[in-house]
Amino acid sequence: MDSVSQIVLGSSIAAAIGHKQLGRSTLVIGAVLATLPDLDVLLPATDAVTRFTEHRSFSHSLFVLFPFAFICFAFLKLSFKRKFTKVIISNQRLFWLCCLPLVTHPMLDAFTSYGTQLFWPLASHPISIASIFAVDPLYTLPLLIGCVYLWRNGDNEKKGKARRINHIGLILSSGYLLLGLFLQNQVQKRVEIVLQENNIAKDKIFISPLYPNFNWWGAIVIDNGVYYNVKVNILASDSALSIKQDLGYGQLNVYPPALKSLDWFTHGFIRLEEVEGQLVATDLRMKTGQLDYAFKFALAEKESEGWKVISPIRL
Repeated sequence: MDSVSQIVLGSSIAAAIGHKQLGRSTLVIGAVLATLPDLDVLLPATDAVTRFTEHRSFSHSLFVLFPFAFICFAFLKLSFKRKFTKVIISNQRLFWLCCLPLVTHPMLDAFTSYGTQLFWPLASHPISIASIFAVDPLYTLPLLIGCVYLWRNGDNEKKGKARRINHIGLILSSGYLLLGLFLQNQVQKRVEIVLQENNIAKDKIFISPLYPNFNWWGAIVIDNGVYYNVKVNILASDSALSIKQDLGYGQLNVYPPALKSLDWFTHGFIRLEEVEGQLVATDLRMKTGQLDYAFKFALAEKESEGWKVISPIRL
């Protein structure tokens, strides 16, 4: 998810746990903790594909973030001990105030299409539930309203009401995630019907919202080297099926190492094509519009003997 969503989610959770004891500082603590997992983008990468596949890896792993929460807890505990003469928050409450903003960051990311390695370093595919668009104001707005209202009224006579509004924001945003899962399940049923009506077999299906709303959804259906796009309108009974399209693997005379990483990271939802003398790999899961895609990489260049592998370039 986008940074604003992660910040207000972390702030809202931290405030729900410790605002009564620590006041507005919980909003700041939650925002900082919720930002930390994405700092992996500052680390150097050898090439564009490595940067793509290693984002949301170790810094988003629950095996890393849970131990790191203890470090944050110890730091805050020591800081509060120096600042205050008496205990103002219990150890249990302070630990969860540190832990939940950290671990809910990758868990929220897992609901998007990109892919999150929740169980790094285990060699499992990244988790991409894909039930919510990567930037969705309908998810973010309840959290943002709750945080802003709590910041402005958390230290006056309205603080009780401000906490309730923050809690309501958390409930609404969580309900929105559950609604996405329900609608995604309904879309899958619609896609299955379309495939049966057209006698199309399938190896795997990837379903995600096409825009930051729950009306239009898209499905990618892969079967034995070809794929189809299915566009579904939740509010209407129609579903649009594209023509059969080739994944492009038949044109390979080499197998670039970066392609193996992309294939693993995307669960195989990769299309290969020649574009201006370059072998271009496209992640089919994430569209930026009707025709274009968010992630494309040049992996090789055409020569007289065939393809020559190059250092991957993001296009």
